[in-house]
Amino acid sequence: MRKDTDRSCMAGDNGQKFFRRTVTTFLAVAVFCLSHPSLLEAGEPRVIDIRLGSYYIKPDKISVKANETVTLNITNEATLIPHNLVIEAPEADIHIKVDVSAGKSASATFTPTKTGIYKMSCAKKPPFGKSHKEKGMRGSLEVVP
Repeated sequence: MRKDTDRSCMAGDNGQKFFRRTVTTFLAVAVFCLSHPSLLEAGEPRVIDIRLGSYYIKPDKISVKANETVTLNITNEATLIPHNLVIEAPEADIHIKVDVSAGKSASATFTPTKTGIYKMSCAKKPPFGKSHKEKGMRGSLEVVP
């Protein structure tokens, strides 16, 4: 004697189990990704635009995260005077010295490794008079956790 089984009920139970497993897996992946946000970053550096001029650095305060890759796009807005951007902090693995001719642009990429506040400035100095830094071309880079 053959027993016929109503397969539509089993399909319903299997469908519910599949749905529960799918939702549970999705939630587990979502929780993991939210608790590890650095994994979601595609490795593209953060880009910060900096403008140099007579005699300023804008913005003069920059904040970045430790171990975050950063690209500084530096534009010299002056029409005649060359400038540079210098950020030297060996303890944080920051070594930037970029010369930028008048009206030109350049870039520098770095990954700071230690929190702190570091000085940035233009290190140009004419043969007479005050240096660009003394005339106001200075600022700070803050590296936060």
